[in-house]
Amino acid sequence: MIILKSFSKVFSTIGEIMAFLTIILIGLIYLNDVLPVKFLPEDTYNTLNNIKNYAVIITITVCGFAFASKRSIIIFIPFCVLAVCALACYSIIVFG
Repeated sequence: MIILKSFSKVFSTIGEIMAFLTIILIGLIYLNDVLPVKFLPEDTYNTLNNIKNYAVIITITVCGFAFASKRSIIIFIPFCVLAVCALACYSIIVFG
């Protein structure tokens, strides 16, 4: 249990940084969508959009790890299994 609680601070810090960067990325993409003049080339836009999709799901997963690591192992292990399944399913959907 003590190891999981120490990981909680690590997951929390990583989650905070990722959330901050994800919001900046989303704002950049939406700004490109709203302005009449597109400042991002189409290839860059598509790449950033794919990164955004992964950034959102990974940020949610990392924050979930921070939450689950503070709880008992009975909550942490099923969360880990569900997180891996969600990421795998998302990758299969995106990449076919």
